[in-house]
Amino acid sequence: MSELKILITGVSGFIGRSLVEEIVNRNLSWKIFGIDIKEPVFNEPKYRKLVDFSQVDIRDENAVKRYFENNHFDGVIHLAAVSRVVDAEKNKTNCVQTNYLGTKYIVKNLENQLSTWMIFGSSREVYGEQTTFPVKESAKTSPINIYGECKLKGELLVSERITNHIILRFCNVYGNSYDIEGRVIPSFVRKALQNETLQLEGGDQIIDFTHINDTVDTIISSIELLIKNGNVQEVSHVSHGKGCHIRELVSIIEKHIGHSCKIIQTPPRSYDVQQFIGDNTKREQLFGKRQMISLEEGVSRMIGSISPSPVTSYG
Repeated sequence: MSELKILITGVSGFIGRSLVEEIVNRNLSWKIFGIDIKEPVFNEPKYRKLVDFSQVDIRDENAVKRYFENNHFDGVIHLAAVSRVVDAEKNKTNCVQTNYLGTKYIVKNLENQLSTWMIFGSSREVYGEQTTFPVKESAKTSPINIYGECKLKGELLVSERITNHIILRFCNVYGNSYDIEGRVIPSFVRKALQNETLQLEGGDQIIDFTHINDTVDTIISSIELLIKNGNVQEVSHVSHGKGCHIRELVSIIEKHIGHSCKIIQTPPRSYDVQQFIGDNTKREQLFGKRQMISLEEGVSRMIGSISPSPVTSYG
């Protein structure tokens, strides 16, 4: 059997970069191709050698077309996106061009590659505000921001046009030094370590934080399922399945760094979902039940990955 050729879009991003490293560390016999609008971030020779990288802007329909005309893949993992709700709201045009039109261009070029499977990185933002928890994948989708709207449109494109696919709805992924500094956990951890003030926008959010290792593990399990079964059409959460109040997160950080944090509270942003907890039943049915990394452990690892010196852990 010939070596599988897998394309990862957004390969220089937080999840893409973490995924590549795990594939390499597991010695999986897949040939990895990667595209990103940014230059490659892989510094170690083993990654540069094993990833065939091309700088491609998925907002450019012709550039996407040229790339797929010159390459054929067994599978595509589509992670390229404007990945923060706040950035999407600040530049809605860019969000539409990247998260929706970029997905449309990729799907359009895959329609002629009938044997190619696809994993689409979606988001819990497609649900908007829910009233029944934990939220199942069958719950009504009603996004309250442009990010969720574009992800939902991307899901529809994939489900309608790609025969063999899995849509993964990510839930507040965090967990290593590659994470975007402005996201809540890396931002809070860095500010806490530097004794800076933490800003709680609203202060009453309940969030289902999911560690990057669990996220990457689910993506790899999805690849294995799609390889094994050539006719998959599934939607699954990638979530821890437990809600954490934002003030509880602050308490966990305080415990691990050994001192209290300065906090200010500001009004909530109109485009932020205030509460979400994902149901993991579907994920366990598809990929098997496994122990998820707790927020306590995840925060400890996060501190260790970005702290310049040892931090005392209490409890």
